Amino acid sequence: MDLEYNPLGDGLKERLDAFFGRRDHFIEVNPGRVVMPKAFADLGDSIRTLPIRSNDVWLMSFPRAGSTWAQEMVWLLGNNLDYDAARNQLQQVRTPLLELSAIFSDDRSVEDTVTRHEKIDSVQCVHQMTGRRFIKSHLPWQLHPREMDNARPKIIYVVRNPKDLCVSYYYYCQLIHRSEGTFEEFCDIFLADQAPIGPMWAHALAFWKRRNQNNMLFLKYEDMKRNLPEIIRQCAQFLDFGRELTDDEVQKMCDHLQFDRMQRNPAVNLEPLMKDSSIIKNDAGVKFIRKGEIGDWKNHMDAALSARFDAWIEKHFEGTGLEFDYE
Repeated sequence: MDLEYNPLGDGLKERLDAFFGRRDHFIEVNPGRVVMPKAFADLGDSIRTLPIRSNDVWLMSFPRAGSTWAQEMVWLLGNNLDYDAARNQLQQVRTPLLELSAIFSDDRSVEDTVTRHEKIDSVQCVHQMTGRRFIKSHLPWQLHPREMDNARPKIIYVVRNPKDLCVSYYYYCQLIHRSEGTFEEFCDIFLADQAPIGPMWAHALAFWKRRNQNNMLFLKYEDMKRNLPEIIRQCAQFLDFGRELTDDEVQKMCDHLQFDRMQRNPAVNLEPLMKDSSIIKNDAGVKFIRKGEIGDWKNHMDAALSARFDAWIEKHFEGTGLEFDYE
């Protein structure tokens, strides 16, 4: 099925223009009624025709589900625990975000970076990678390369409970897109399935229904937080690491993946690319890698807003077998 790129309806356009503080930045991509930056129209077709290699490793998730954290683990397991390379090379270079050129097409927090990325086609960068490719993407299933089903590369999908995810996504939009709206306004957009990359429920369920394929590993963010050693061993087995990890190797990786270390590690977050951003300078609490806590939503949602999320979650996930942990 070919992709269609359509202007947003007037009501949605005005809503997103007001929240993000810019005009005509987004379009609707079909199938799926997915809100994307307008620049995605220049990438979408090349993504759909991107050749897939059977030895690829794809890390996929909705934004703010823990993909940066998970990808660091995945890359290390796929590269013989090479911590020196992981420290000395930006994660975005060794594990490129497929749709990066569109995401950074017009973002005020990354103006210098935008200038560079306007000259780079992130899809072509992925296409030209040599050796085993480790690729990250936040796109929904139907926007991924057509060959994905037939080539059957390794796919690791990470899902996170919608309440915590929405909180983190709101702060991400502040940091990356310099959004100007309130948290309550963003929740309205999220629950109306109008947030960029959304709807979140459709995104997650497309991968959930494929969870039993032998090339798919479906992970929950909350399981990673509660039992990271077990998840590390599970991923190593999925990626055909070749042997059983020792307890010391697992502990070393757990130490490397600690959230305070990830926050300070310039190789795994985008803050080095945003070092001149006024929002980084003016608000030291705004981080690309935030708290990572389960249940942080309680610090942001009152009972009424939480109940709205509960109703939305029940509507879309009840009967699917996919359940979430919230604390």
